[in-house]
Amino acid sequence: MVKWWLPLLCSCNGTMESYFAQDVVDEVLDQPYADGANQRQYLDLFLPRDATDYPVVVFVHGGYWIHQDRDYFEPVTGLYHNVGIALARRGIGVATISYRLVPDVLFEDELDDVALATKWTHDHIAEHGGDPNRIVLAGHSAGGHIAALFALDETRLTERGASVIGYIPLSPIVDLQAMAASSADRAQIADEVFGTALAEYSPTSYLSGVTKPLLFGLGTNDEPFIAAQVPPAIEQLQALGAPVRLVTVQGATHDDMVLSFDTDDDQLTDPIVAFVNTLAP
Repeated sequence: MVKWWLPLLCSCNGTMESYFAQDVVDEVLDQPYADGANQRQYLDLFLPRDATDYPVVVFVHGGYWIHQDRDYFEPVTGLYHNVGIALARRGIGVATISYRLVPDVLFEDELDDVALATKWTHDHIAEHGGDPNRIVLAGHSAGGHIAALFALDETRLTERGASVIGYIPLSPIVDLQAMAASSADRAQIADEVFGTALAEYSPTSYLSGVTKPLLFGLGTNDEPFIAAQVPPAIEQLQALGAPVRLVTVQGATHDDMVLSFDTDDDQLTDPIVAFVNTLAP
């Protein structure tokens, strides 16, 4: 849900970030993970230079399931190259992905694309030195919703031929019914994307103690409707015995949760790196 006007306000330049990281990070951009016909079915790789057998994060952008892509804001804000660079500097490969959007496709097609990009990463990351058995699925906002939905109802991912060893939802929407009730605009978006299937596509409908490890991230100044739904969901998961924890980023707004990667205000790279490095195939 990064605001459309942020590029007018931010002074960070993604091209410069790539330039200053080129001694430690390799970039392999514009890789098709489908047949190459649709420009939204592409991803970018950010790889730790001269490393082998490193874990990999597949990162899903936000945008209310209806806009944005992996590098729409990159020329001015650095999104989402900054996420890839920050983690690759620390020895973790990253695939930032684009995916088809509503209303051009159905939400189920978005899930297909995320799973297909994850499977492509599994099938090809060894060519770049990465470990195909150490893949983690992450996302922000609507992308965090997709990561959380796959985490808590994992058959949606495995039936699509993909698998991961952990999940990192950042500022995720986990209760679509609560989102729709929070404002008229969000109710309209929920209806456009999910119709009447809000419960079916809400991660909170699938809370269980049997999950892969989960690391949630939330800003102390995050969107109020998200801040109201994530902590109770985590508390329920922990009560059920799920391997889940929350990183709270002090002073961070919803947008800061991704804009701060690879900056002096970055409070997420360290806990993400520590989390990913604890996961075993």
